[in-house]
Amino acid sequence: MTTDQSLCHNKVVYQDDLRERPLTMADTDHIDLDRLRHFIPFDSLSASHLEEIRSRIKVIQVAPARLVFKRGQPADLALFLVEGSVDMTDASFQVRHFPADDDENYLALDNYATHTVNVISTEKTTFYAMERNHLDLLMTWTQAAESMLDEGEARHHGDWMDALLESELFSQVPPAKIQSLFVRFEEREGLLGDIIVREGEAGDTFYVIKQGKAMVTRQAGNRTETLAALTAGDFFGEDALISDAPRNATVTMTSDGTLMCLGQQDFRDILQQSVIRSVTTDEMDAMSEEGDRACVLLDVRLPMEFKHDRTTGARNLPLTELRREVRNLEKDFVYVVCCDGGRRSELGAYLLSEAGFEAYVLRQPDITSAAAESNTATPAHAHDSAATPRA
Repeated sequence: MTTDQSLCHNKVVYQDDLRERPLTMADTDHIDLDRLRHFIPFDSLSASHLEEIRSRIKVIQVAPARLVFKRGQPADLALFLVEGSVDMTDASFQVRHFPADDDENYLALDNYATHTVNVISTEKTTFYAMERNHLDLLMTWTQAAESMLDEGEARHHGDWMDALLESELFSQVPPAKIQSLFVRFEEREGLLGDIIVREGEAGDTFYVIKQGKAMVTRQAGNRTETLAALTAGDFFGEDALISDAPRNATVTMTSDGTLMCLGQQDFRDILQQSVIRSVTTDEMDAMSEEGDRACVLLDVRLPMEFKHDRTTGARNLPLTELRREVRNLEKDFVYVVCCDGGRRSELGAYLLSEAGFEAYVLRQPDITSAAAESNTATPAHAHDSAATPRA
């Protein structure tokens, strides 16, 4: 008998060759965070971080005498035994009875990338489940953050790192680069009324609010328009660094606080290169043919640019509208972003990645040379800037 499992759309399904076996799911509001703290790495997380990751944890309830997983099966989910008990049988057919109150129950059950034992429930049993990839990332970030904090430093000083971990954007940073990313941040004090970035000025720094609050505003004719309120863990300033365009908003401190700052080159070397990936047209076609998700080509130029020189097969979604429309896009697709070979496609892919989409920049090395050979006039482009509250 083969067993398969998946975690999607807030449902876990175990499936054998005879029938599907949906397991009873409990609402995430019923997760006991105090019980969760008995397990590594949750024991080292702040209360705010535990609240933030609550939505990533699912409750699985298993009836007695059910196969939970089998030896040799990929461990896509990390299962933490909360209530009940299981029998674990190894390759030598040695059986170990393992109840939830066992002194050694402080890690995910059979905590390996590929399961080494068969596990069968011996009574009604409850697990907390998390995708293993996210758990691995969580442990890596947690340890990297702890290594930066001096012994005895208050736990809340690491909350800004917790918030970064929970953002879709930063979760894409490879574990090997996490420590390098953290150590390159520099701390800066901000006072009530300080203007951190000013609309229209050049940008050279990416900011994370460690403590305090700020307001994002933009000039709309003769009046000032308020776009967003920021608090600890929020970040801003990346749009200008990616697009090389002036700041598109002003960020002002609305309380005393502390900012963590990352310079433009460090931002590009570590964060931008980790998030922005590119594909050729042939690679995009291969992804569509061989993968289980279709690719959608997005052209982020202005409508008049797109009308003048249409990209075959592309949907026109101008960069100025992308952030506003991103919530309406389907995450079942892979998005490939194009423009005219400039920075706008990179910023578009970045914004999609930030929102949790799988996104790529379309790499078009031949288009420029072909245009040069045919002496085709390049249309005049409007100012390359996204009307977004990211400064």
